[in-house]
Amino acid sequence: MHTMEDLNNIYQFIFALPKLKYNKLYLYRNKRSISMPMATGKQFSSIEYLDIAHWYTFDELSALISHTPQLRHLHLTHVNQDDSIIETMLPINLDNLTHISMYTNNINFDEFEIFIENIYSNLKTLYVILLHQDITFLHAYKWEQLILRYLSQLKEFSLKYYEHKYLIYSEERNQFISSFWIERKLIFNVEINEYNILYLVCPYRKRWYEYKNSTAEYLKSTQLTIKYVFSGEPANGLFNYIKRILNIVQIYHLYIQQEIYIHRLMQIIQLLPDLITLKINSLILTFYRSLIDEKFPTTCSIEHASKIKKVYLENTQTIEEIYFLL
Repeated sequence: MHTMEDLNNIYQFIFALPKLKYNKLYLYRNKRSISMPMATGKQFSSIEYLDIAHWYTFDELSALISHTPQLRHLHLTHVNQDDSIIETMLPINLDNLTHISMYTNNINFDEFEIFIENIYSNLKTLYVILLHQDITFLHAYKWEQLILRYLSQLKEFSLKYYEHKYLIYSEERNQFISSFWIERKLIFNVEINEYNILYLVCPYRKRWYEYKNSTAEYLKSTQLTIKYVFSGEPANGLFNYIKRILNIVQIYHLYIQQEIYIHRLMQIIQLLPDLITLKINSLILTFYRSLIDEKFPTTCSIEHASKIKKVYLENTQTIEEIYFLL
């Protein structure tokens, strides 16, 4: 498909299929507009599961889903950088819609709220993955207001916010530990990758350090997972990631998914004074000379490490590794 007419004709054909229940249209190279009209009369589709992964604006989306009154699950991949007219999106009644999952890199929180506001449904599940750099997505009270106002029947919620550049965060720390989130058993976690930070709001699940019948301590549930430790290279990027995260939330649990030198581990622990559990993939006991950075001394790390109550080493080669952790 290379033209607007192709995409329009295909959707008209899809919506005309009388027994179709599931449809996915995956197309990234077509950046043209869609000129589908709003559904009128009996121009309705039987589709219940719709997956849209191509260029569109939100007013075009409203026209498309106006043809699917039986829709139950809507999965959206939104990559349109020119969608400046979301305010023109027409309200749509979708009484059967219970599930929305959305990946987007080009709308801010206010625009996202307009989208949710214009979908009249009994939504029970909302999954959102965001690459757009709008720090408002990490303002918990904004989400609380949106959910209470427009999503009163919501049962499942998941948020992933990828941060590639640092924006000013002037709000209070630890916003996702209010009674609103505790009652819904939703917790806030963070991941450090090689090129970004991932902030997650997700359902609570029992962790390795909790007893079989223990009650989760939601107020101290935030875990930092480090997936890239910058081994053998300057760690300024890693340390800056951690400092950035601590502006937003306190960290109580640390999971390092890569093999790590003990010196790098001590440097990380020094930056995290509130740690109570530590999980490590594997340790390297030798000191790698290039890791020693005078800007990040490790004298305080021993004091911080003394507060750690539980340690889990996934892989071990020598008894000395156990002795070090003790």
